[in-house]
Amino acid sequence: MSGVTDLDLGLLGFLTMIAIILLGVPIGIAMAVVGFAGLAVMLGGDGAMNALAIVSSGEVANYNLSVIPFFVLMGLFSARAGLSRQLFDAASALIGHLRGGLVMATVSACALFGAICGSSLATAATMAKVAVPEMRRHRYSDSLALGSVAAGGTLGILIPPSIMLVIYALITETPLVDLFAAALIPGILQTVMYVIGIGVLCRLRPDLGPASTRQSWRAAGRTSLAAAPVILIFTMVIGGLYIGVFTPTEGAATGAVATFLYKMHAVGFNWASVRGVLVETAGTVAMVFMIVMGAALFTYFISFTGLPREFAGMIRDLAIPPLAIAFGIVALYVILGCVMDSIGMLLLTVPVLFPLIRDISGGLGMTPAEAALWYGIVAVVAIEVGLITPPIGLNVFIIKGAVERAELSAVFRGIAPFLATDLLRLVLLVLFPVIALWLPGML
Repeated sequence: MSGVTDLDLGLLGFLTMIAIILLGVPIGIAMAVVGFAGLAVMLGGDGAMNALAIVSSGEVANYNLSVIPFFVLMGLFSARAGLSRQLFDAASALIGHLRGGLVMATVSACALFGAICGSSLATAATMAKVAVPEMRRHRYSDSLALGSVAAGGTLGILIPPSIMLVIYALITETPLVDLFAAALIPGILQTVMYVIGIGVLCRLRPDLGPASTRQSWRAAGRTSLAAAPVILIFTMVIGGLYIGVFTPTEGAATGAVATFLYKMHAVGFNWASVRGVLVETAGTVAMVFMIVMGAALFTYFISFTGLPREFAGMIRDLAIPPLAIAFGIVALYVILGCVMDSIGMLLLTVPVLFPLIRDISGGLGMTPAEAALWYGIVAVVAIEVGLITPPIGLNVFIIKGAVERAELSAVFRGIAPFLATDLLRLVLLVLFPVIALWLPGML
């Protein structure tokens, strides 16, 4: 097009994609359409078709994608086996007698279930049906009960294995094992900060979460053994990855088999249930593959225009301190979380911001490889905040649909203390990258 530079075309394509997404078009399709159209303008119809063939076949044949169906299977089999109920019962037996103890138990159970599920929405939906009725029975504040499940569910996309981190690894070619290692301490930190925050809040306002009856040590120990299968599976899969026994795909396959065998042991074999898991897995994986292929095509187009490189250069020329840039990126994610879903945020921002992060890595005191790990964790943590931020807050709507008599206003009131904790954790991650980088460095 006369008078239109490649950079102009890249910016136009980026804005067009945002507009299409806001109209309700699925993000994978929106990215694929804009990417193909942009390449057609730049390279012609034949060039765009060749790019589509190369990108699509390359992504579908990518061995690293095989990890996704196995992790999805792990989560679905564990849900069908009733592990969420057992985890909640175990946690409540140990700490339920404290003020706010059932809320603490809910968050702890979400963390453990997220460790084998990998999905925030699935964790929130599953735990809501288990934990909220129990907290209501003990006369907990409805807003705190609902908010705790919405916030605790966000742990599913951070604590390994995480499908969101798998997608980030595919986009940026960052080693998945290192990303899983980098996510572990921030995930534990989030759980601990939630529990401490709940304890302080219920100490100041005892009516929000009254203490329940303490169980005997024998009964608590017997009930807490229910968490053993989750801990064993998590240790086997993630521990095997960290020490090099498994590749990510082998670890995920081992976890899927282990959760299937546990389901067989816990509830017996039921072909209808297994078939339902396989069909749901196929649908989820097909959606993820479509998103990944669309993102790859759009990234190819946007890289071809030079927009990420020019954007990074422009920010560098402004002489903005790298730390201010990092905080600006965090603020951008929090704002986007008000209007976009989690995968949309990741796929929309990473192709443009990733080159910038690598470019300013020295100013942040990191190597480019360390910055890639750190940015992945910060992005996912910020996306977690978006999952419970008004007006979208997908986890909030999941809770409303999963729990009877759940009002949106009550859920949003309940997440306020958890949002404050999340924002504090983001500040700590930006100021102290070692929180995410220490464990990968040790490995």
